[in-house]
Amino acid sequence: MPLLFLMACLMVAGLVPSAKISAQTNGQAAQNPNNIPYDLSLTGITGSLKTRLEELSILIKDKKSPPRSYGALRARLERDLKTFEKALRSEGYYNASISHQIDSSQSPVAITMRIFTGKQYKIDLVDLAFPGVLPEETVVEALKAAMTLAPGDPARAEDIVLAETAILATLPRLGYPLARTATRHVVIDHDTDSARITYRFDTGPAMRFGDVRFDGLETIKEGYLRRLVPWESGAPYDQAQVETFRRTLISSRLFGSVRIQFSDPLADLRTHTEPIAPEMKITVIETDQRTISLGAGFSTSEGFGGDATWEHRNFFGASERLTLTARIAEIEQSLVADIRKPNFLRRDQYLTGRVGAIREDTDAFDSLELNIRAGLDRAIGRYWQFGVATDLSFTDVEENDERRTFLLAALPLSATFDNRDSVLDPTYGLYARLAIAPHLAEQSGFFSFYKTAFDASSYLPLDKDKDILLAARVAVGSIIGAENERLPANRRFFSGGGGSVRGFGFQDVGPLAEDGQPLGGRSLFEASFEARFRIGEDFGVVPFIDVGEVTESTTPRFGDLRWGAGLGFRYYTSFAPIRVDIATPINRRPGDNRIQFYISLGQSF
Repeated sequence: MPLLFLMACLMVAGLVPSAKISAQTNGQAAQNPNNIPYDLSLTGITGSLKTRLEELSILIKDKKSPPRSYGALRARLERDLKTFEKALRSEGYYNASISHQIDSSQSPVAITMRIFTGKQYKIDLVDLAFPGVLPEETVVEALKAAMTLAPGDPARAEDIVLAETAILATLPRLGYPLARTATRHVVIDHDTDSARITYRFDTGPAMRFGDVRFDGLETIKEGYLRRLVPWESGAPYDQAQVETFRRTLISSRLFGSVRIQFSDPLADLRTHTEPIAPEMKITVIETDQRTISLGAGFSTSEGFGGDATWEHRNFFGASERLTLTARIAEIEQSLVADIRKPNFLRRDQYLTGRVGAIREDTDAFDSLELNIRAGLDRAIGRYWQFGVATDLSFTDVEENDERRTFLLAALPLSATFDNRDSVLDPTYGLYARLAIAPHLAEQSGFFSFYKTAFDASSYLPLDKDKDILLAARVAVGSIIGAENERLPANRRFFSGGGGSVRGFGFQDVGPLAEDGQPLGGRSLFEASFEARFRIGEDFGVVPFIDVGEVTESTTPRFGDLRWGAGLGFRYYTSFAPIRVDIATPINRRPGDNRIQFYISLGQSF
């Protein structure tokens, strides 16, 4: 009898589950006594604020693992309440309130939170204070202009912190590289639903660029690097120029490590109150400057091909890049030497040179060409590059059992825009190039012609991780000034194959002779469209469609377009994707193969 009385007391106190409690939860405990499933509903808010709270909610995050008791369920609820209150304050809702209700008569248990945000507090005042060295008035005005926070903006905690970060990042660009935050003072006024913010910065002394000292140089000429320094000694310190110089050295591929710092300890520099010009120490570690690389590819229309490249990135000690490339393929054999001297006469200007021997053996023609070229390229900004060159060639061409020898002089001009993130595997950006090449030729008399070509490709990612993207390419070309038969065959336009209209044989898009031999033409049009799907880290699938036309007229006619379509597969390596494409001609002509197969390194465009 005493035992029964004790059990009854415990049940009343709620310390022992009872049959009555189980009935109130619509039999849930009886069905599964080990957990309590529930649903959470947030009311009173919408949009991005509701989304953010849902992302923060422990109840939502752990919903698939229901608690085993009502005490554990309430613990989750209490954690959400504290998290939501903190999140609402960070969004500027300093007077928000939250009510909640648990309905255990439903199955699953229904939890409702009603959120009353109240007014979102606004910024009333943003002030800058400098307890130590007071910057010049022009610097203070520049800091105010750089601030990302202004009166009337919502008093969001993230924005308040970002504004401080923006100011702290601006000071080193204005001559105060030792600046640091002293305090950040935020006053909330509940009477006016506003916030007042005061940022205090310890700027340290004003600085100018001092002398530059290089440590670690072995084979690279110091005088060359000094010419690349973007600042003048005595000029106001600017961290942006320091970072630009660091990127310049790293992008040269001559250094494995670049460190730019003051020679004196920072603690000693901070003791100064007057402007100073400390020495800049640039410490570098040189890398191996020679590289050998190999490449190979295969297609059913072009056969096997491979190339070997030897590169020296510091040939004369001032970052000159010499590249020797040998290519052996069924349709082309070549040996080419390229040299590129950066920062020639001025920054971002390159002197280029080429000497090469190229032999081509195609269905359209056989040729042997000896070529020498010298050019000047200039980069303007981050994405633009302009070029001019002189090109001299001796070309021996056999076509239709007729051999002709040409002497060619050309003046190629080019303009290129390129903001892609990668050359071999771009995932966003735009590439566009316009090239115009006036030619003077000698073959049984002198004649001239102009060759113009435009090529552009664009990439549009459809998701945040860039696992799905659309890629498109278009190319057009025109030759004026000479008839098709008068032109050297290797200067005409050809299309078809793995780099143009897949599904058709190499050079097979365009006019054909009676025996099926490609003739080439004076105009070109090509377009390609791809949907690139990346599956996991290593694989990808690429459905594609290509279209192209070559005509003997000087402009595209769009009357004999050739369409090809297919499916590509990609295996992603650390360097570039390996491409495998299978394509078929949509409007196949007699003699065209039904299937073409291509293997190469890198995307098709």
